[in-house]
Amino acid sequence: MKPTFLPFLIVLLLSCAARLKASKPPHIIIILGDDIGWNDFSFHGSSQIPTPNIDALGYNGVILNRFYTQAICSPSRAALLTAKYPMRYGYQGIPLSCGEDKPLPHDIKLLPERLQQLGYKTHLIGKWHLSAARKADTPTARGFDTHFGYWNGFIGYFNHFAYQSMEEDYNISTSWIGLDLHDGIKTQWQYQGKYVTDLFTEKSLEVIDNHDSGKPLFLYLGHLAAHTGANGTELGVKNLTETDLKYSYIEDPMRRRYAGVLNQLDKSVGQIVQKLKQKNMLENSIVVFLSDNGAQTIGMYKNHGSNYPLKGLKFTLLEGGVRGSAVIYSPLLTKKGYVNDKLMHITDLHTTLLKLAGGKLKWFESTDGIDQWGSISKNLPSLRTEILLNIDEKEGFSGLISEFGRYKYLNGSYLNGIYDGSYGDSGRSPSTPPYEPNLVLESDVNKAIESLPSTSPLTREKINTLRSALDINLCNGKNRTEDLPCLGECLFDLWNDPCETENLIDQRPLILAKMRLKLNIFLTQMIPSRNAKVDLNSNPVNCNNTWIPWLDQGGCNETLEYDLLNE
Repeated sequence: MKPTFLPFLIVLLLSCAARLKASKPPHIIIILGDDIGWNDFSFHGSSQIPTPNIDALGYNGVILNRFYTQAICSPSRAALLTAKYPMRYGYQGIPLSCGEDKPLPHDIKLLPERLQQLGYKTHLIGKWHLSAARKADTPTARGFDTHFGYWNGFIGYFNHFAYQSMEEDYNISTSWIGLDLHDGIKTQWQYQGKYVTDLFTEKSLEVIDNHDSGKPLFLYLGHLAAHTGANGTELGVKNLTETDLKYSYIEDPMRRRYAGVLNQLDKSVGQIVQKLKQKNMLENSIVVFLSDNGAQTIGMYKNHGSNYPLKGLKFTLLEGGVRGSAVIYSPLLTKKGYVNDKLMHITDLHTTLLKLAGGKLKWFESTDGIDQWGSISKNLPSLRTEILLNIDEKEGFSGLISEFGRYKYLNGSYLNGIYDGSYGDSGRSPSTPPYEPNLVLESDVNKAIESLPSTSPLTREKINTLRSALDINLCNGKNRTEDLPCLGECLFDLWNDPCETENLIDQRPLILAKMRLKLNIFLTQMIPSRNAKVDLNSNPVNCNNTWIPWLDQGGCNETLEYDLLNE
């Protein structure tokens, strides 16, 4: 070999090695908050509750400004894991109850199952909420190598008990209560009193620490925060005195607690990103943070969150219920540090991430999710022009967004519009401290990202510019007091009226006709809701006050024996 050829060969080998490294499947980390409102993230314009780590993810990556979820928790999680609209398998109804037998269909491959086929190690920490009547329905039977967390909709922040009212199904003024904290199938009594946000964060850090970074990781962290906890009313904070002092400028004492809950969640995001950096995994990771739906300011499970200035709460198809708060960061993004205004849906996350992981084309043939990586990474036009928000034949209301993502059509409201108004703290009182970009710059997330090679440092000017672009406090000049419930048909122009103040059914008859037709087509594809009553055999008192897969042969005795054998 001639000496002059050697430098060329070295360059060629290095180039091939770089391409090989770049083609490695990315680590995928999804962090899902629960019932957090539009106005509860400080990147949206309110400085009342600082969320510097979550803000830093978006400012360094991409903020998805027109990202939509389902209106409630079980359907949102189902849509994420299946890439299908929930009405295609009867999951469009109210959230899953404790003791309700309604598993995701086993003929639908879930995201973790597909990722396992691609060589990923898959882990779920926290909330499942997609049925656990049988062991075959629990996370470790549906694609997750491990699960540490809870199966039902919410648990106490300290006692980890799940609560199920029997009033609606059986007209009995009592609630069933049982421990709902599991490692796989085994119940976990030993963590009683441990603050659950910290517990889930620690378990997530253990997953990353123990992971072989040469293999792709899928970590799905479903936090309890900021859903209500014990009895459906608790907003658990680690130290109430410190919380009241830190957020003394917030008048409502329960909203102060809410701020404390969210503060711990934000810290969790920072710790996880820092751990990825320490393990040299961040440079080939995709980190997504989102809320499953809007906040519940009043009513059932009210957590005092705020969707201001959007209209409607959780359970509704108005923007406050379904316009999601979502950010994504990855060094693999071509374009970073911008606001993405393309129409997206939670099913798109499944499709986008699975394709990046190397998913096979045939896996995407019958999904509702769209590959949005070009739109996210390069700000290219989105292939999505419409979203079916929901069809609920039992409650009698449906909705969709169409006509290039501009118009929303609704044909009724949840419980006759009880949550259709404009609720929630504006977060803009004179006593509220100003936004502090330095908190973002000094956050764990920002420090981890800035330590990566070829990273452009975030600046105060950049932060203020992005935040200003995201603030819709003025509702495009529309009068926010026009908040009548949508009891019949409603048509809103989301581009010009994001706060949904003006019903256009009389002004846009052709658009209205098109939207009705599209919704009717979806109606022909709907599987009836599979919501069922709480199974009386699931009562936790039958099994040492724990929620278990009660329909398995052997039931409680089998589970208790398993526990004893693994003590």
